[in-house]
Amino acid sequence: MRQSGSKGSGNLAFPLRLDRLGWSAVLFVLQSLTAFTWAEEPYAPLTRWDEPSGGQLNISVFVFRDANRDGIYDLGDRPMSGIIVDATGLGPASSTESNSAGFANFKMSGSNVNADILFAGRYQFSTLVPPHWQLTTGNVEQFTEFEMMPGSPADIVAKPPLSPVGLAPDLSISGPLPALGDGEALELTMQGGQTIEIAGDDGHFSAPVEPGSWRFTSGDAGTAVEVKAIPVLLGDTWWEEPVIEAAADTLVTFDDLQSEGVLKVPSGYSGLNWDNFVMTQQKFYEPAGYRNGAMSGEFLAYNGSGHPAAISRKVPFDFVGGAFGISTFQAEGETLTITGWRGEEQVYQQKVTLSALGPVYLAAEMRDVTRLDFATARYWQFTADDLEFRMGAP
Repeated sequence: MRQSGSKGSGNLAFPLRLDRLGWSAVLFVLQSLTAFTWAEEPYAPLTRWDEPSGGQLNISVFVFRDANRDGIYDLGDRPMSGIIVDATGLGPASSTESNSAGFANFKMSGSNVNADILFAGRYQFSTLVPPHWQLTTGNVEQFTEFEMMPGSPADIVAKPPLSPVGLAPDLSISGPLPALGDGEALELTMQGGQTIEIAGDDGHFSAPVEPGSWRFTSGDAGTAVEVKAIPVLLGDTWWEEPVIEAAADTLVTFDDLQSEGVLKVPSGYSGLNWDNFVMTQQKFYEPAGYRNGAMSGEFLAYNGSGHPAAISRKVPFDFVGGAFGISTFQAEGETLTITGWRGEEQVYQQKVTLSALGPVYLAAEMRDVTRLDFATARYWQFTADDLEFRMGAP
């Protein structure tokens, strides 16, 4: 009985000791958690504006292709990639190129010794205008003052900020000279009255022009030439073809084949068969020519892996023209050869010199062809956009 009672007495005392210890532990934990919770402020305190932030930011020159040449970055204009901008001031001079969004970025910081802009003072930013291009905004050189401002994102600010820089290609109509009689001159007249007398060397000419509709008024006049935002190259056989006033009835922009990255152009698109043409969003690839080569929308085409490409249809069609460039500055001046076929007979061949700064419009006027072959001399990727055709009845 004693043994049983002793065991029972022990069972009653032990839980009581656990209860006392347990409650003490629970109370201690709760007090600790409460103290920790209220000691740590969940939101950031007010910033001390007299202390440096230690950060850095970009100060940028934005460069754009000024489509309408009005000196204003407005609708229809496009960022330009690969344009060189220099910055000089206190500290070492620095240079950079505009990126895929058109920004030539310089790092500024009041504390980072590796920044391009580290010291307060007056700085000059100079845009290097490429050959055969012109400035439309009047600010090839611009100045700004940098001031230290602790507590700002970079601890240094520019007053005033830099202005956008607009560029546009020199506009021209170039191509072969027609056969002229003795004493006969070739004149180019713009709608509205301006007339240019044309002279050339080695059977070719190049005439500076303004945007608008132009027509040759002497010699064997061809169709009117519409000059928009880029230079125009007349096809080698342009003068030999009979005048057709009918405009293109099919415009291929590649914008209605939208894809996140790249897409092989399928046969049947715009009623044509496509071989080794690839459509891409202009920013998908790094080289500048893909972005500078786009004319409408965000998409354009190129020849896959730089190899030859072709467009064809069983029923003959007219290739009116299109905008062609090269994908990268590594291939500046690359030659594109376009060959037109009528069945098994070669009827046209045209060479075009390409640039990564922007395209040239080839006024091809290749009539009644069933296939067009496209090949670059050294297998670089060319860019193509806004291709125009007369398809007629399929």
